[in-house]
Amino acid sequence: MLLELNDNVIKSTGLSEQELRIDLAVRPYEDGKITVGQGGTMTGLGHVKFQHELGKRKIASHFDVEDLEADLETLEKLAIARGKQTNT
Repeated sequence: MLLELNDNVIKSTGLSEQELRIDLAVRPYEDGKITVGQGGTMTGLGHVKFQHELGKRKIASHFDVEDLEADLETLEKLAIARGKQTNT
């Protein structure tokens, strides 16, 4: 789906197109309806820069037990992979 906004609507907000994209992504993120990755895609910033934008706006990251477990699993895989590289 493509969302189009009339140039006059964008201009009436007083925001640049990029600022409006960010504003349109922040609310659903705050409400837990989209992830940081989805917000990064919506804004065209990528997830890291979108996280920076959230930080500038003092919006806390959503990080739950599932996220922690996924991060721990990734770190474990990286440690195993690194160990294999070191042993060869």
